[in-house]
Amino acid sequence: MLRFACAAAFALAALSSSSAEDKKVEPKGEQLKNVISVTHSFDKDKKTLTVTAVGQVPTGGWTGAKLTPRKSKDAPKDGIYEYDLTAVRPTGFVTQALSKVKAEHKWENPPADIKGVKVYGTGEGAKTVTFDK
Repeated sequence: MLRFACAAAFALAALSSSSAEDKKVEPKGEQLKNVISVTHSFDKDKKTLTVTAVGQVPTGGWTGAKLTPRKSKDAPKDGIYEYDLTAVRPTGFVTQALSKVKAEHKWENPPADIKGVKVYGTGEGAKTVTFDK
């Protein structure tokens, strides 16, 4: 009887751990309050645009910084395409010092009408950079 109980416990533990692995959800990032800088570069053929943003976070330990293009039906009339800068808040104990995170987005074959990008933080945290073509 004891063997049966142990075997059942191991089987249940294996079953629950495999289902937990299947349900791994990537933590959702939060939009940063302050975008410090935004830079851009084109490759030599102007077929790939790389946008890099640096944001300020209130503590150490923030991870998973992402620069995500905002989706819209139509191209912006002013040629300024928009991005959101997000990162994942730390859990547990962290250093209590302002820190920076950096994110990059590569855009293959950007539209010919692109004139710049705007990266949003919350509130007044947005930065716009225009391109000199």
